[in-house]
Amino acid sequence: MVMIEGGSSEMIFVYNSKRDLDKQALAYISVFSDKIVKLDVQSSVLEHSFLVDLSSRLGVGYQDLVDHECEQLKSQEYYLHLSTPKQYIDLIVKHPDYLKTPVLIYGDKAHFISKETDLLQLSFL
Repeated sequence: MVMIEGGSSEMIFVYNSKRDLDKQALAYISVFSDKIVKLDVQSSVLEHSFLVDLSSRLGVGYQDLVDHECEQLKSQEYYLHLSTPKQYIDLIVKHPDYLKTPVLIYGDKAHFISKETDLLQLSFL
């Protein structure tokens, strides 16, 4: 079970240990701080409330939490028929690999990381 502490100064780095970018960003961010909580979607249970909160902190819709570039997802027929927020959240809960990562959560904000050097642009590091 994963929870995001409200108003916390704790940093949470959400990543997928199967993805190269995520592993590179994890190594990069580890240089800045050893106080970052690392959350690997491969070994964590993601709950609906976590994903709802994450969506809010990112300022995106639930469909934007899904990694639409994921080849596994593209091969699934049901993916084409998703339309409600609950369906997107249920998809990620069932298949955490489909969560778009990496994501850095800090306080009431969160940021998608598209390359490891994006971390340099975040003023709170």
